[in-house]
Amino acid sequence: MKGRPARLRSLVLFWAGALLWLPAGVVILGAIRFGLPVTTVSEGWATMAAAAALSLVVAALCGLPLALACRRLGRLGHSRAAWGAGIVLGVATVAALLPAGLLGAPAIVIVAVMLSLPAWIAAIWLGRRARVRAAAEKPPLDGPDRRS
Repeated sequence: MKGRPARLRSLVLFWAGALLWLPAGVVILGAIRFGLPVTTVSEGWATMAAAAALSLVVAALCGLPLALACRRLGRLGHSRAAWGAGIVLGVATVAALLPAGLLGAPAIVIVAVMLSLPAWIAAIWLGRRARVRAAAEKPPLDGPDRRS
């Protein structure tokens, strides 16, 4: 029971990070690229903020494929590769989403999934390699050899 709160906290932090990294990156890149808006409090400010938050929901969900691929790489024992792939592909995804956002939500989804493919390919390849190694190291069964 002692490890349960730590595991729950780790799980909550992963999912929060997985859902928030892409919208945060888009907001930061937009602020750098277009400058911080000088706003005055007006009647339309709350409506504008709500519309901006709703438009980032698509971006939040599009961050999941890369986050899950990096999590798989980390669980396979390749944490350096997971962090490297997450940073490099994450920066590329954030940079590609600003122009893709002009084409609409389907373009955002396609770009995010396409840019997470290298991490998924690496995770699948390393997972198969680990399974093959584990099968090769398995002690022989008693009796006749069943592989031949």
